[in-house]
Amino acid sequence: MRATRPGLPLVVVLAVAAALLAIATVARVISARAGFLVERESVLVVWLVGLFVAAVLVAWVSRAAFRRASSPLNLWLLALTAVALASPLLLIFAQHPSS
Repeated sequence: MRATRPGLPLVVVLAVAAALLAIATVARVISARAGFLVERESVLVVWLVGLFVAAVLVAWVSRAAFRRASSPLNLWLLALTAVALASPLLLIFAQHPSS
């Protein structure tokens, strides 16, 4: 367990992303018969709740990992997790430059 402890925040991010995609897909399939407007709203609610839970969980795990960071490798893995979390936001900024 000690060998994987520094990479735990990154593993949590990937696991939560996969779980959120699966839950959103199930919500979409369940609400598909009700029509597009109901489907869109239900998937939006699932995404919002899932993203809130993911943010809290990732913050909690990252805080614990940062407190236990004792080597440069641990800090590099935490930086890799931060880059993985920030990369979608950076892609959005690259697609919509301010003029």
